[in-house]
Amino acid sequence: MKLYKKEDIEEIKDALLRGEIIAFGTDTVFGLACVYDDLKAIEKVYEAKGRDHSKALPMMCADFEMIEEAAYVSNDARKIMKAFMPGAITIIYKKKDSVDDYVTSGKDSIGIRIPDDEWILELIRLTGKPLLVTSANLSDRGALFKWEDVYRDLAGKIDGLVTEDARGEQSSTVVDCSGEEIRILREGPISIKEIEEAIKEQV
Repeated sequence: MKLYKKEDIEEIKDALLRGEIIAFGTDTVFGLACVYDDLKAIEKVYEAKGRDHSKALPMMCADFEMIEEAAYVSNDARKIMKAFMPGAITIIYKKKDSVDDYVTSGKDSIGIRIPDDEWILELIRLTGKPLLVTSANLSDRGALFKWEDVYRDLAGKIDGLVTEDARGEQSSTVVDCSGEEIRILREGPISIKEIEEAIKEQV
């Protein structure tokens, strides 16, 4: 496993495009990333975490346009996006056919967020495509925030690690906007009340 600094962003981008899986701190928890359309890299993420294949990996995008290339965006989802993205919120959308079913574990929906972290956004832009980023921890354990803890748990299982801690204290809020009704699947830094108010207030 190679250790990186953030200034190695070009090298990290090249590694991701070669199919490597890289862990780095986000604005919420520590994440484990691969490019979204490399099926072998996706499999490596599942193996590293011991993650059940029925659980799809969430996507990170750099902007709204990138989200709309991968998913159908409802009016309510757009209101939530405008209020809280970039930020600690993951929205589940109905996916477009451009996203392989393997990426979503056969589901017709996909969870996407735009992190409030300029370094990650720049990495996505340099890569030229979305990343799949799941929490960088073994699946039977909680989320991690310090790079040393990620090193302890995943050394020998992943290709690279950025040696800077995550900035958050909990995982993102998850909102399902893929159906007719909005459902809050996990309340994180952004509260249910804040989401409800954003939907009501914006036109």
